[in-house]
Amino acid sequence: MSTSTYRLPLHVTPRRYDLWLDAQLGREDFSGQVVITLRLHQATDTIDLHARELAILDANLIVNGQTCPAAVTLDPDNERMVLQFPQTFPAGEASLALTFRGKVSQTLKGLYLAQDRPEQLLCTQCEATDARAIFPCFDEPAFKAQFALEVTTPDPVVLANTPLLSVTDNHGTKTWKFAPTKTMSSYLVALVIGDVASTAEKVVNGIPLRVWAMRGKEHMGTFALDYTARLLPWYEEYFGTPYHFDKYDQAAVPGFAAGAMENSGLVVFRQNLLLMEPETSSWKQEKAMAHVIAHEFAHMWFGNLVTMQWWDDLWLNEAFADWMSLRVISEISPEYHIWNDFEEVKNYALTEDALANTHPIYSQVETPAQAEELFDAITYLKGCAVLRMLETFLGSDTFRSGLRTYMQEFAERNACGADLWRHLQAASQQPVTQIMESWILQGGYPCVTVTPEGPQLQFSQRRFFAKPQSAQDQPQLWHIPLLIRYQDDAGTHEHHYLLSEATAAVHLPIQGELQWCYPNTEQIGFYRQSLSPTLLDKTLLHLDQLSAAEQIGFLSDQWALTRSGQQSITTFLNVLTAMSAHTEHHNVLSDIVQDLKTLEQMVEDLGNTMVLQRYRLWVKSLFEARLKSFGFEPQPGESMEVSQQRISVIKAMTILAHDPEAVAQARVLAEREAADAQSVDPNLAAILVEAHAQFGNDELFKRYVDIYQQRKTNGAPPQTVNRYLYSFAAFRLPELVKQTLSLLEEGVLPREATLPVLYQMLDSHHSQIAAWEYIKSNWQTIKELGIGTSEVIKDIGKLPYSMRGDLVEFCEVNVKGIADIAYGQALETMDLLAEFQARTKQDLVTWWNHAGLESTA
Repeated sequence: MSTSTYRLPLHVTPRRYDLWLDAQLGREDFSGQVVITLRLHQATDTIDLHARELAILDANLIVNGQTCPAAVTLDPDNERMVLQFPQTFPAGEASLALTFRGKVSQTLKGLYLAQDRPEQLLCTQCEATDARAIFPCFDEPAFKAQFALEVTTPDPVVLANTPLLSVTDNHGTKTWKFAPTKTMSSYLVALVIGDVASTAEKVVNGIPLRVWAMRGKEHMGTFALDYTARLLPWYEEYFGTPYHFDKYDQAAVPGFAAGAMENSGLVVFRQNLLLMEPETSSWKQEKAMAHVIAHEFAHMWFGNLVTMQWWDDLWLNEAFADWMSLRVISEISPEYHIWNDFEEVKNYALTEDALANTHPIYSQVETPAQAEELFDAITYLKGCAVLRMLETFLGSDTFRSGLRTYMQEFAERNACGADLWRHLQAASQQPVTQIMESWILQGGYPCVTVTPEGPQLQFSQRRFFAKPQSAQDQPQLWHIPLLIRYQDDAGTHEHHYLLSEATAAVHLPIQGELQWCYPNTEQIGFYRQSLSPTLLDKTLLHLDQLSAAEQIGFLSDQWALTRSGQQSITTFLNVLTAMSAHTEHHNVLSDIVQDLKTLEQMVEDLGNTMVLQRYRLWVKSLFEARLKSFGFEPQPGESMEVSQQRISVIKAMTILAHDPEAVAQARVLAEREAADAQSVDPNLAAILVEAHAQFGNDELFKRYVDIYQQRKTNGAPPQTVNRYLYSFAAFRLPELVKQTLSLLEEGVLPREATLPVLYQMLDSHHSQIAAWEYIKSNWQTIKELGIGTSEVIKDIGKLPYSMRGDLVEFCEVNVKGIADIAYGQALETMDLLAEFQARTKQDLVTWWNHAGLESTA
């Protein structure tokens, strides 16, 4: 059957849903009734809707006061139902009344049981195509309508998208009636049912704001409430459009597939991304919360007020919200240096997009599975980077002017990318459509090669592939807004140039000698750069002149060029050594340690004990002096920069170098944290707990399980609980790896943690085979968890090359048609890693036998 049958015909559209649900905790099913006010655009005797795993008990069309029953045909394969009537109705208004039953989902989609024992709620998650599992509906973004919700339940509290109108006592249950929503798409419908409580209400610009949590935890929502209050006036001013909905509630629930979901007026979060106590939360966790809160709030304008026409423009929703959130945080919280954090994660998109098995930012979508697979690094991170690049090129005021007119034209309507480019082009008088189509309609990105020739820089662009000597069937070109920063005898300067051809000579007004040149200022461009040997040497000599973002990008480019065979592993090791010694930025140090972890795995694969020992001594030599300078605990008056560097230094000295003194000190502090969660620096707590776990035995594992469960039972802040939740995968003894998987299987760990824990385990040699066996045995459960499943498939590509046949055998049966892009990426990643290891094996041995050994002297 054609995949196009997932889409509904357009001859009938909804205007309003009056939806009543009867649902409660402890009951496996729910029932409901919905009356959908319709517009029939032409005469018809059939109506098509979406429905999945619903029993339709009754269906009637009411036209001009006359009721006509329908014959119902369900189409499970396409998640649709067809209503056939015995007569043809003319174009005009009508109402469709349906009675139905459904099952409370044990996944994290639809109307589901959100639980992390002992906490539980009923919660909804409708994006991308799961409203149809709660009630029959026109479940596509373009079918916007009003939703008037009522819920009957014995549970103590019900939240919905809109303000509560009334509560009626039914002798044992209550019916909660809510105001009709503004016009919106079905994927934004939201309910939370259970014992929740809120912070005090804060009204900003006439909008009531509250943060909700499991009763007893509501005080942990103070940071989120205060930060949201700062965001609202900024967003209203930036968009030139007031907040559109009647209230803004944010709810933390004990089990959620994504980080959060932007339902209009009722945003649902994982607990650790909305709740915190400052004394137990790290600076990194605080910033992550601010980022997610700002991201979801941005959706109220970009996504909810103006909505994508179809899921192929999902990137427009998500990339814009991500860019907008970073944009606002950089202004209202400049001390966060949030764009430096973005540079760390942007590399995920650069790595993924360098594969042949990538996809354009704008990708065609026909099936629900294809829509879910687009919730990935390309959609979010590459899309965000491209928007940032465009804003920088056009200028911030011009970019905002185009957004404001776009909002005005499409408020409460649907739009596509071309509509936004049209408004930005009108505001800027620049070829926005041409520029953006070069970035969103083709996969991959360019590598910009830079060679100085006198006062000129010779630039060339070519698609960057992770595979060495990868051929291009057809040359690709991008319109690349270059922002070149350089220093000459007169000082430091910036030069702008739009590179749209395969090659170009750019004249720089150099005075005297070119000291150094960095052709991606603040790392705003989404491309790799390959500097000539002369420029590379000059850059290494002037690393202190590069910002944190530029150092992150420089190191990332050097690693990518090494992986793709364009430079030797020994060159990269020399760059890494130099940067380890000279950088003063914690983000750069974090990236260095991540690269060192990758190198550790490569050295382990060599099977050479002597080389592995020399690797560990080399790592120690890079970080020992910093650890002595910093110490294991914060000093009065120290900067946040030092505080954050200490995390990476301790991680390197314990988890990678296995330095006995550092491991012993980490163990002492981890034991102190186990006794009192507030007794150690919250910035260090997670790495201390992990370092202790890495060298831990069965007795320590059991203690960690006990601490984890006790803190959950006592309603501890989620950050102190998660230190242990995400430490189990660090235990290395084979029996403890099995026990970690047992914690997942037995439900000791929440369902929302299943995918993150599996990501951790697939990323480590000691646990990846066991994790793979678990995935194969529990695939049916894993694939139903929700957004993120395709990431597990991608991570399977980290398995040893000897497992390739097993991977193919499994994926051909279970993954094709569900996560095709991820499957291709897994195979490609595995093949690339095998090639890289074979190519660099002897160089690694030689380097640590000579240069590496010298560096440890």
